[in-house]
Amino acid sequence: MDNQSRFQPSYFDLIQHRHRQSLPCLSASLASDRPDDIELGELEERAVDSADVRVNNVLLFGIPIVGLTVDNKERLCLAQISNTLLRDFSYNEIHNRRVALGITCMQCSASQLEILRRTGAMPISSRRCGLITKREAERLVKSFVEEIPPPRLPDDFSFHVKHHCGWGCKGLFQPSRYNSSRAKCIKCYHCDNYFSPNKFIFHYHKLESSEYRHPDAANFNSWRRHLFLTDENPQESLLHAWEDVKAMFNGGCRKRFSTSTRS
Repeated sequence: MDNQSRFQPSYFDLIQHRHRQSLPCLSASLASDRPDDIELGELEERAVDSADVRVNNVLLFGIPIVGLTVDNKERLCLAQISNTLLRDFSYNEIHNRRVALGITCMQCSASQLEILRRTGAMPISSRRCGLITKREAERLVKSFVEEIPPPRLPDDFSFHVKHHCGWGCKGLFQPSRYNSSRAKCIKCYHCDNYFSPNKFIFHYHKLESSEYRHPDAANFNSWRRHLFLTDENPQESLLHAWEDVKAMFNGGCRKRFSTSTRS
């Protein structure tokens, strides 16, 4: 089953309906500012090269989003995603969810911003824009509109994790035990005690090889920002499973949208 079919059809049907209604207004408002050599429709058929940036349209749950390929990695316009797929949620809600999921937003350069303006992804008056990968965009949207199922992993599977708060610590994150946000699912390497993710980032042992880092940035709701895989170069499948685990019990699934279109 693909990602799109797992989403609630009613939500995305509504978003696609809104998008189709907004296209005439969007085209009219941008027509006077968009150069003649770049048209939104053309991006579906060809790519436009500008220096080291490649531009194309990416369908994200049925909505075309402008993507820039930078350093051989495709990134999507976060503002366009927010204004289409996540338009029923506030800027603060989207920002806080992105941070909680550990999604890093890359700020585009002046030349990249100009490309986004010319393609209609951003208003002409915009001064900056963030870019995220397609998978990150899927995770972000999915966290708002559907329940996050646990990844399919063997019952005895564990992630080797670490944090750097205080003197730091390492442990085994056992997904089979992670059945609530307060579940004691991380076993400390050194004392064999179990902790919830929120508590583990405040648990540490002073070792000769440890370096103290003041944990002032940590709080009980930010373990996703402070807990890392010990493997510096994990396989992509392992990294994706870890991302899926972090997305669980993250305050999502607030399906706050109206069946009527907004003006």
